[in-house]
Amino acid sequence: MPQQNITTITGFGQLGDLPCLKLQCGQASAVVSLYGGQVLSYQPTAGNEVLWLSDKAQWHNGAAIRGGVPVCWPWFGPATDKIKPRQHTLPNHGLVRNRLWQCTDRLVTANNTSLSLSITVNDLPAAIWPEHTRPKPVNLVLTLLLSRSELTMQLSCDSPLYQQAALHSYFRIDNLQQTRVTGLSQHYFDKVSDASQITEANETGFSTETDRIYHKTGRQLQLISTKQALTIEQRGHDASVIWNPGQQKSRDLPDMADHGFTEFVCVETARLQLTGATDLALSQTLMPA
Repeated sequence: MPQQNITTITGFGQLGDLPCLKLQCGQASAVVSLYGGQVLSYQPTAGNEVLWLSDKAQWHNGAAIRGGVPVCWPWFGPATDKIKPRQHTLPNHGLVRNRLWQCTDRLVTANNTSLSLSITVNDLPAAIWPEHTRPKPVNLVLTLLLSRSELTMQLSCDSPLYQQAALHSYFRIDNLQQTRVTGLSQHYFDKVSDASQITEANETGFSTETDRIYHKTGRQLQLISTKQALTIEQRGHDASVIWNPGQQKSRDLPDMADHGFTEFVCVETARLQLTGATDLALSQTLMPA
């Protein structure tokens, strides 16, 4: 039986020279890239991959890696007008997806394997800081805890900021039409129709392009497909984002195959409210059935 350990590896999949760390705990394993602080693989048992990584994913020339669990921070999607300086372009989903992180802590015990990655960011827009606060470098930390039965990812920032964040998880599926997510709230914003919606159901399927922000979702969601069920536990969040690009957008994305949309759904744990400057402690735990 594999032992608990953490090893340095170079490359993952077609990302041949990518600097990564691999965590092992019994039969379970996880791979995280130092570029972007991005989890790329979670296998509760050998060969049983939970996460999806695009065959056309890239990381050179500042590209964000398509798939796995991207870290979105300190904003989600396009930067809001509150954050963005006038006539200044900011990248979608924040500043840390295409920067190198450092491993600052690692621990191996009989029951689990854990590590922390951190990145110091010193170019935050001034509007992210509370009024009368002097800007300073900010430290963002991603901690992974792998046991034989689950993987926890926690994103934290101890500086009070006007900040958004999301763990943008891409989950591998085998049949999009028979996949659903349950445990959702009844109120959501549909980004495809640009309208708020209310539904009596607490679940959604995927028959067309799906891009929804579900407000005030509970602690646990279920991702159910034909071959597996996955419990997704959330903490520190105020929303869950459900996304699948559909056929046309899959074709339009340069780092996704035309049929890529049939292979994954995103179930994202997010903190999106910008009502005040706060600390951040956002986590997502993956528990395969």
